[in-house]
Amino acid sequence: MKTVLVPSRLWHENTERELTFPDRWDVTDLSSPGFDKPGLSPEQIRDKVDHPIAGPTLEELAKGKKQAVIVFDDMTRPTPVKDVAPFVLEALHRAGMKREQIRFLWALGSHGAYDMINARKKLGDTIVENYAVFNHDPFQNTVRVGRTPTGVEVWLNREFMDCDLKIGIGCITAHVHVGFGGGAKLIMPGVAGIETINQFHNQLYRDQARTGLGNFDNNIMRAECDAAGDLAGLNFKIDCLMNRRGEITNLHAGPFRATHDAGAEEGKIHYGIPFSTGYDIVVSNAYGKASESAIALLLTLMTLKPGAQGTGVLISDAPEGQVPHYVMRSWGTGYGGRHYNPRPPGFVQLLMKKLLVMSPQPDRTSLDLVCHADDAVTVKTWPEVLALLEQDYPGEAKVAVIQDGTMQYMRFPT
Repeated sequence: MKTVLVPSRLWHENTERELTFPDRWDVTDLSSPGFDKPGLSPEQIRDKVDHPIAGPTLEELAKGKKQAVIVFDDMTRPTPVKDVAPFVLEALHRAGMKREQIRFLWALGSHGAYDMINARKKLGDTIVENYAVFNHDPFQNTVRVGRTPTGVEVWLNREFMDCDLKIGIGCITAHVHVGFGGGAKLIMPGVAGIETINQFHNQLYRDQARTGLGNFDNNIMRAECDAAGDLAGLNFKIDCLMNRRGEITNLHAGPFRATHDAGAEEGKIHYGIPFSTGYDIVVSNAYGKASESAIALLLTLMTLKPGAQGTGVLISDAPEGQVPHYVMRSWGTGYGGRHYNPRPPGFVQLLMKKLLVMSPQPDRTSLDLVCHADDAVTVKTWPEVLALLEQDYPGEAKVAVIQDGTMQYMRFPT
């Protein structure tokens, strides 16, 4: 048997899963150059936080400020904020700020709120026990700050706007809308009101050639984020790049445009897989964004044989389930958020021959973003997946394993 290891359960055991395949199959491991890079040491992280790539240091920015807010990404993103935030706090305290002048704010966008079990995973015990940590509420306690050039009306979190020092900590990975996440996306949709978030997602339909996975340059949705970052007065941003085990391999600190530009330019190589298509079977693993595992299917469709001839396998191992999304997901039978699009039975079969989903803790609504529940065959273990695949492919098969379809993207030939 052939074996391929894929990362699994980032916010739980953070382990490796062994996938086995028959020797008769041609198996390709579609990893990315940055995935095997080593993680930075604490000293290296501190040095990068203290020496931004542009603009003043965080300590300089903090001098004389009255209130600071540290906005951080949620559990749908792999950023280990607890590895970065202590050095941000050191800089603020060196500048004379006291503990009671600093708070942390989840950048939830239209995702559901989190409890302190998750806060301790993301921030660490010391921060949770010594600093205020607030969930963002998109439905109330927001204030209007203006409009973007295209007319999106921007309402942002009240607590965030009440602070005169605004700091963001997040990561850069390939993203299905803005090309690469990071930068001021932490502000819009991160701390925006629900109507602003809906209007932001409307931009998807304005010019789809200027959005999409890895499509960063001249991206219209990235421009919306930048405009919101300006209106918000985001002072300092930290953007991290991640490896296949949830470790920070590099980070850029400073003005949000500069960190996003630098991180996305690096990310084009870091997260890229070579142009590769025509596979009979594509196994797409969800790790960094396991609670948004459906986005891994986009790479699956790009990599499979065209004409609905191949079989897709989605590894969706998120014990907590898929994140509640007030804009994109279902909130009842046949209806949901403003941008929810119900999929009738048979939709998946228009795209691929079969969809297998491996989920040790399956639920009936986990695939509502992409298909009708009956369109997929859901099993709990890899041996069950393999048995079904061998029934359909008793002879040779061309197989691709995507290490993390939620963070990677395909680099097309130039």
